[in-house]
Amino acid sequence: MPRAPFQILVVPFRHVGDQLEFAVLRREDMNVWQAVAGGGEDNEAPEQAALRESTEELGLAHPTPLYPLQTTASIPARFFADRIHWPAGTYVVPEYSFAIDLTGIEAAISHEHTALEWRDYDTAHEVLRFDSNRTALGELRERLLAADLPHPVKGDCP
Repeated sequence: MPRAPFQILVVPFRHVGDQLEFAVLRREDMNVWQAVAGGGEDNEAPEQAALRESTEELGLAHPTPLYPLQTTASIPARFFADRIHWPAGTYVVPEYSFAIDLTGIEAAISHEHTALEWRDYDTAHEVLRFDSNRTALGELRERLLAADLPHPVKGDCP
């Protein structure tokens, strides 16, 4: 089944004492830093894809609740090999953003990445390659500082 015509982004965070840290992952194929990213499979909704991708890419033992963010972006369809299976006239795909709280949860990298590093906001923002990642990171930081995370999306991966 070809990839669905949307992208998800998941920004991992954790509390270490009174400090916030954000995980950045170095992509193996592009050698850039980013958050968890991927696309939908089969008939997944963005929330299901985000749960699956975060579990896979962070080596989590089980799906962890996600917090939907308002940040969205558009990515040119030409960057996706599966675009040949998408409806004619698909020139951009939406990217939906989420956050995941990994406080007290061990994370490990998948074969898609060569490194996972926990950084403070400024250094995470500085190394992230894509604007949409930086925007989602900024929204998440503001929400955390305001104690204003939305209700989490819960569920099992399909």
